[in-house]
This record gives sequence, C-alpha cells and structure tokens, in this order.
Amino acid sequence: MSEWGFDVSVRLDEKTGIIYGGSEHNCGTWMDKMGSSAKAGNKGKPATPRDGAAVEIIGLLKSSLRWVCSLKKEAFKYDAVKTASGASLQYTQWNQRLQEHFERLFWMDPDEKGTGIPSCTGIYRDTLGASRSWQDEQLRPNFCIAMSVAPELFEAERAKSALEMVAHRLIGPLGICTLDPADKEYHGDYHNDNDSGDMAVAHGWNYHQGPEWIWPLGFFLEAWHSFGNGGEAARHAMRWLGAHRQMLRKAPWRSLPELTNSKGQHCDHSCPAQASSLGTLLAALRVMNE
Repeated sequence: MSEWGFDVSVRLDEKTGIIYGGSEHNCGTWMDKMGSSAKAGNKGKPATPRDGAAVEIIGLLKSSLRWVCSLKKEAFKYDAVKTASGASLQYTQWNQRLQEHFERLFWMDPDEKGTGIPSCTGIYRDTLGASRSWQDEQLRPNFCIAMSVAPELFEAERAKSALEMVAHRLIGPLGICTLDPADKEYHGDYHNDNDSGDMAVAHGWNYHQGPEWIWPLGFFLEAWHSFGNGGEAARHAMRWLGAHRQMLRKAPWRSLPELTNSKGQHCDHSCPAQASSLGTLLAALRVMNE
C-alpha cells in the first residue's frame, strides 16, 4: 500500500447521518484486494477502494443504531454522542436522519441520467461520494446486505426492482457476481498466480471485479424473502440452492467454496471449504423457514 493509504479519514454528515470514509488509496470494505504486481503496475493500489459511503456499511450502521435505541437504560446508559462539530447527537436522532435520507441519496431512479453503465439505474448505489465517481453507480451485490440487516431503510417496490436486477444480472450457479458482467471493469476469472502485464488481472487484482462469491447470496436470499411474497418468495428462492445441495453431497470437503470463476467454473485459487459460504445460506434458510 502506498504511504497515502495509511492516511484514513472518516467523517459524519450530521444532516443526513451518513458516514463517509477512506480514499482511493486504501481498502475500506470486505472488497479489499490490494494489488501486488509491480510488472503490471497495480502494486499498492486497491482494485476496489469503495471509499465514500459504502451501502452495506450504512446498512450495518442503521442496524446498530436501531439496536442501541431499543436498549434499556440498565443495559446501556448513554443516549447520545458528541460530534466533531461539538454538538450532541442523540442515537434516536441519528437513526431517524438515516431513515429520512437513505432512499433519496442511494436510490438511482430509472429516469435518472447516469454515467452510461448499462445497469446503473433502478438500483441502489454501491457507494456514495467515491473518489472515482463512476464506482458509485456500479451494480454489485452489496445493497442486498443492507436490505437484509436494515430492511426498514428501503421502499418496498424499489427494493423488489433492484433485487430483480441482481437476480437477472448477477446470480451465477453457486454465487453472485461481484460486478455486473456488462461493466467495462468486469473480469470474472480469478487467478492469483497470474504474472502477466495486464493490470486488471495480474496477481488476481480482479478478486472482487466479477468472480462469483457464495456468502453474499445468503443476504440476497434474506432480502428476497423480506421484500417478496411470504412463503411464495421462499419457495421461489429455493431454485437458487439446487446446485449447492449437489456440491455438498459430492465435494471432498462436504462444503462450499469461497467463490467460483465466471458462470460457476471451478477456481483453483478459491478456498474449497468456506465457513461464511455455508453460514449465510443457513441463516437465510432459517429466516425463510420462520
């Protein structure tokens, strides 16, 4: 990482409740691939910095605030934080401000003129205020995480529309594409030993630029269930889990991998038995069964 990557700033927009952080020089979320190829020119450069306000981080923030607001005084005696401006911000106020502003800031209306990315409308922004502005509008599965942990942030019909976009464009045989295949930055096959001069894929720089990760599928299924039609949505969701059942029966580890390459192809550089891949799917099945 470059020297600038160690200079991480985080700020709260007190009017909206949104937290912004990071820069194009550091990795701020789970999409944390740092380049390591001097030959290709990606050494010390994050492939997906996702700085600004990452949608799943805002969802987790909202979930945390909702929980804190529900606690009794005996369990948690504090009711406010002191902000950088010196003001006192009550947790209930912070919670309400996120509720009021999230849709306005993150929803990309189909009538809104975007950057020309084919799938950049009718979805929720992946980030807000990124240094590389086009990344705000990229279609990735991260808003599914926010929908799962903080469904109250989302307007139901818009959420359904965005989830249908994910179902149509991102879901593969086992996992979810980490980037829309129609995006110019998409590279769906991850090879960590790639020693070429191609910056986009050298030393697996495209780790989160298309390969199909399993664990986000669990959050998609929870969101699909939350914004679907009850039991019918659960039955519909099961169509996406048939391949997982087969793999659990035949895989040497009796488990699911970390990720696959494009269209479900085996990836030699993926962990063959990943706890998070199983865990989020089991959590989704529990939610759907309840």
